[in-house]
Amino acid sequence: MRLFLFRLSLKPHRQTDIFQRRQSDGSAHTRETWLRERLSSQVAFNHRQNDFYFVPEASDTGIPSEIIVGWIARTRAVNERTPPWDGLSLTEHESWQAALIMIDPRHHDDGQKVAMEARPDIGSPEAILVSLARALSPSVQEPFSVTAFPIIEERSFARFASEHEETIKTITYEASVPNMFGGADDFSEEMRTLRDEANVSKVKTRLESDGTIDIKATRLTEIANHVEKGGGKIKATTTDGSTYNSDEHAAHEDVDTGGTESEKSDFWSRVRAALDRIF
Repeated sequence: MRLFLFRLSLKPHRQTDIFQRRQSDGSAHTRETWLRERLSSQVAFNHRQNDFYFVPEASDTGIPSEIIVGWIARTRAVNERTPPWDGLSLTEHESWQAALIMIDPRHHDDGQKVAMEARPDIGSPEAILVSLARALSPSVQEPFSVTAFPIIEERSFARFASEHEETIKTITYEASVPNMFGGADDFSEEMRTLRDEANVSKVKTRLESDGTIDIKATRLTEIANHVEKGGGKIKATTTDGSTYNSDEHAAHEDVDTGGTESEKSDFWSRVRAALDRIF
């Protein structure tokens, strides 16, 4: 089983609503308490015109209670034939498929982390997680808006930049405003200012040179570091046509489940053994 890793960025809604979701005692939600409440029950959402569901795992998995464990489920039409005595006619029935998802909603310096199983019968974990994040906060009645970006293999952009030094022509990046990382660099400070003073949640910028871009500039290094931690995406092209796309370097963990299904007795023990690497 391959689990892809993501960060969630939760930005408080500046505009409040008298009906905004609050804790049971009437106090305002923290990011952790809000995520726990929203994901404590089934969440229906639409992804590419199909109905998907987040469903929390109800059984005792043995995974620490700090981690939210659930499934992303969807239906698939399965074509098959009726028995021979019914003429082997073509028929179709609805089959439910599900991918494992685990969320650590606790506050960390590097933010809230998600691990989601990649399954071809479910779809791209990144695209699905973006749709789920949007469904979690459909209006200002929820205290936070949510963005999700993949964590990127460490220094993957730096390696590309080193291999193509003085040939990079364009760089495009998309970044979420940080509620994480605690960076003291200029880029993180600028992004926090945009969040707090201009109510910005994401920034998308294209850098282009009439020659080549100086990739040793401090700000570009800061942007790449922000993206690799799960704060956004970055693409680059060179004068000779080489390209870099952070999506192609998404971090993941392979968990040896022995080919077992989740109902088998050792499935969860195998997942638990990998938790330290994942979170």
